[in-house]
Amino acid sequence: MVKTAQMIIDLHKTIQEHPEYFRQLKCGNLLFTQYDCPQEAINQRLFSDCNYIAYVLSGKRIFHLPGEKHIMTEGKCVFAKKGGWIAEKEPAEGWCVLVFFIPDEYLKSFITEYRPNLPIKKAGSLPNEQMIDLDINTTSQSFFYSMLPYFVQDPPPPDSLVELKFRELLFNLLINPLNEGLLSWLCYTADCQKQPLPNVMEANYTYNLSLADYAKIAGRSIASFKREFSTLYKTSPGKWLLQKRLEYAGMLLNNSARPVNEIAFESGFENITHFNRVFKQKFGASPLQFRQQTSGQTI
Repeated sequence: MVKTAQMIIDLHKTIQEHPEYFRQLKCGNLLFTQYDCPQEAINQRLFSDCNYIAYVLSGKRIFHLPGEKHIMTEGKCVFAKKGGWIAEKEPAEGWCVLVFFIPDEYLKSFITEYRPNLPIKKAGSLPNEQMIDLDINTTSQSFFYSMLPYFVQDPPPPDSLVELKFRELLFNLLINPLNEGLLSWLCYTADCQKQPLPNVMEANYTYNLSLADYAKIAGRSIASFKREFSTLYKTSPGKWLLQKRLEYAGMLLNNSARPVNEIAFESGFENITHFNRVFKQKFGASPLQFRQQTSGQTI
């Protein structure tokens, strides 16, 4: 049986609250961190209410999202939109990473200020991925390693230098023509007040987040989130989430031979007994019976 961690962890909040484990540099709402991951479970649910850039210094993790899989090894880098993911750890595999948390407001102000200096092309298709793989050239790689001494510097660097480093990081990544997808996404978010609610929900329904978390990821107050959700889906968030998770679990049962407990976990259920009960209520069969009856069919 694969060991899974049932509780979802707010990575951004956890790092802020535990500087003894996560080396940090801060400037306002901007946060640099460098750490060796303490993950114990094979699979761990995580989410962040803040966008981030992650660069792997050493080790390996596999990030799983609905329809996405990112194999994170040394030298790999991603831009992650606000939301959740599952981090898979391989036995005895370490993980040392640099993470840069960057709020929407800062990204918008950066794009507004530097738009004339960036290689922006005519509007094209936007990346739908929650995590955008980034190309790292020699300049960007040198930047990441140049940051490491600042985490142990005493006294720490002033806020003005930390903020300047954020600008340097973003500019180096965005002038790289191979990172056109990220630039397109940031220009879009700079010009829009909020992400469309369906985009947020479709990317994050498998994570057992609170309504407050969903609202924060979507950039809305709880009241505004509930009101817009009801207008859009004609049902409550709780009922919609249960329906989506059960449909996703049914798809996984139909198209894979993975154990039921893993499928329940990946679909957003923390309790296997509860999963079995609500699954049978919807499909009229237990998960194993459903698999036997529908294997190879389309749900």
